[in-house]
Parts: sequence; C-alpha cells; structure tokens
Amino acid sequence: MLKLPLVVTAQVDLVLVLVSLLALWTRLSRLSYPNAVVFDEVYYGQFVSLYMKRVFFIDDSGPPLGHMILALGAYVGGFDGNFVWNRIGAEYPSSVSVWSLRLLPALCGALCVPLVYLLTLELRLSHLSALGAALLLLLENSLIVQSRFMLLESVLIFLVLLAFFSYLRFHNAPDSWSRYSWLLLSGASCGAAVG
Repeated sequence: MLKLPLVVTAQVDLVLVLVSLLALWTRLSRLSYPNAVVFDEVYYGQFVSLYMKRVFFIDDSGPPLGHMILALGAYVGGFDGNFVWNRIGAEYPSSVSVWSLRLLPALCGALCVPLVYLLTLELRLSHLSALGAALLLLLENSLIVQSRFMLLESVLIFLVLLAFFSYLRFHNAPDSWSRYSWLLLSGASCGAAVG
C-alpha cells in the first residue's frame, strides 16, 4: 500500500549544472556566425555532401564514423548536399542550415566540460580541482573555436574523455555485474574514437 505523502529527494551538483550551462552557452550561442565556410569545413562539407547524395567513397584522411556524425547533423537539418564546397569564405545560401551542420561538434565540445568535471571527481580529487579543470576547458579559446565549426576535433576529444571516464567508473565501482556496463561504454567510446 502506498503511504502518503510521497517524498522524493535528489542531490544536484550545482557547480556541474553551472559549468554545463556555461559550456552550452559558449559553444551554441550564435553558432551560425560566420555564415560562411571556415577552414576545414571545405573538406568535411564535401564528405557530408557525398553522404547526403548517397554516394559511396573512400577517404584516406581517416575512418568514416566522424564524417557520418557530421552527416547526421546535416540530415537532421534537411541539408540536401547540393552546396558546392569550393573555397573558404564562400557564403552559405539560406537553404543551408549552418546551425545544424555545426550542432553535433558543438554539443560534443560542450559536453567535454562537465565530463572533465566528473572525470576529475572520479580521480578522487577535490570539487575545487574539478571546478578548476572544468573552467580550463570552458575558457580555452582553441577548444571553443574547434567546437563551433563543422570539424571533428571536438567529437574526438569528447569520445576519448568519455572512454577514460567510463573506465574510471568501472575501475572505482563496487564489484558487481552492473559495473561492466561502464566497461562496455568505455570500449564503445574507444571504438567510436578510432572508427
């Protein structure tokens, strides 16, 4: 029989929430700016266009999973693959959702910040150390820039951090079958990072 009142309690790490929100803000605000092709978006955009047109290709720059992740963002944004990626600085037409092309790398870059906070705590360091580590990633200009464009570096960094964090959770968890889910996540993250 259910006893009233039904009480639910939860612990919320406000520092984790704050650094997560700040990371999302720094990576996602004005994501469509500049509305032009930037640096390696020329190359990754060509790969994404081929995926959108369902053209098979082999690229010698790396494994296909990263390009497929970028293509997922393009697919969600309705990109048809008909934009010509011929030069840096080319303006995106209004038919191209720049925001959706850059969304998944930006989300991965934003998720690196709370992940480093949790990873530092999993290393059994203090909350102040975890905050310091998260702030270093939050404010590091090159990581912000890499996250805000259609590039794969932030995705790779996120997957490597997730693999390391998951392994630490597995290592520090009490001995039970459920702890192997962390090891499985670590292996999947490692596989995705190299795939």
